[in-house]
Amino acid sequence: MPTTTTITKGQRAGIYELVRNHLAFAEDVDLLADIGWRPDEERESFELTMPVHDLAELLNRLHDEAERMPARSCSSTSTRGEAIQSEFRQDKETAPPRRAGRPGTHLHAKAQR
Repeated sequence: MPTTTTITKGQRAGIYELVRNHLAFAEDVDLLADIGWRPDEERESFELTMPVHDLAELLNRLHDEAERMPARSCSSTSTRGEAIQSEFRQDKETAPPRRAGRPGTHLHAKAQR
């Protein structure tokens, strides 16, 4: 059954920052098509059409790439990065347990209607 994933405006901001800084794969372009190409979007929620498994892999890759980036001297950049990582950590800590046999994601998936 196809599913979509809904994220909040705050989650979108963090994902947008990561994918914009690490744009390298077709999946990155697909994700930007769902969340918008502009830095500021009016919507309060965003439907992601990428399969949950692919989305989880993409977010893991972006997270790994972000962790490998050298620290920048600009305090606003480091503060923004810390805020993004904190939000992902909080979502991960409050996520429901993963189902056996399927990779999970800290985002909430819902059946498409």
